Amino acid sequence: HVQVVETLLRHGVEINLQSIRGTTALVFAARSGQERVMDVLLQHGAEIDLQDIDGYTALANAACYGHPIVLLCLLRAGADMALRTAAGETALQIAKEKGHTECIAAIRTFLGEVAAARRDAA
Repeated sequence: HVQVVETLLRHGVEINLQSIRGTTALVFAARSGQERVMDVLLQHGAEIDLQDIDGYTALANAACYGHPIVLLCLLRAGADMALRTAAGETALQIAKEKGHTECIAAIRTFLGEVAAARRDAA
């Protein structure tokens, strides 16, 4: 999939093009656990926090579909974990609702990294 995405990007495909439901390539990659595709899209300027018509971002989709590695990569790349869906749910709430314990652990790992970085900076 990575080669296809790179070829499309070289030929000028709009990286943040949204479907009729507002879904982007980044969201599709996060939803299907395609970490390498997601990395390529982010390196080429994909907007990390675009929301679909239901308010779901790539991060919310990673939480919903149970992809902890993708979720952690998105957080490290700057995804806003405070964004809420149209139903008012954050990625953490979605992961809890779906019972995706690995995603919950990934969010906790990220929060630990942020706390450690703040301590080191102080």
